[in-house]
Amino acid sequence: MPKNKIKKTTPRQPPSHIEGVEYRGKQAKTGNSLGFRFDRALFKSHPEFNGEVRATVIAPGRMLVSAETSGSGQHRDDVVVAAFLAFLAKEMRREPQAIMPLDEALTHRIDALVDRVSVSPDEDLGDEALI
Repeated sequence: MPKNKIKKTTPRQPPSHIEGVEYRGKQAKTGNSLGFRFDRALFKSHPEFNGEVRATVIAPGRMLVSAETSGSGQHRDDVVVAAFLAFLAKEMRREPQAIMPLDEALTHRIDALVDRVSVSPDEDLGDEALI
């Protein structure tokens, strides 16, 4: 009796223009340098990455890749804060019902906790302050 062949299928991914789609890649040698090679789908779905990019290591094993903007001398935003704000905006669009006003009792409690704390925007916080 002949064996039936089972066709393997891969799970269907959401359209690649949606945030959160994962693209696979690996290190590749290019000339005398090393680089990363990613699936073609990344560059088809996100043409902003066809030009120059900047990589920022944000944690061990984590890197944020940003497309370079064409304007030179522009103010540079903090890439980690920008990534967090983009994530926050996506979550707000995904679950708008979860957005609630800040509780007034909590704001009074916060005010009481910091009432007598003096601050100076010019104060040196030292090397240990990470924000």
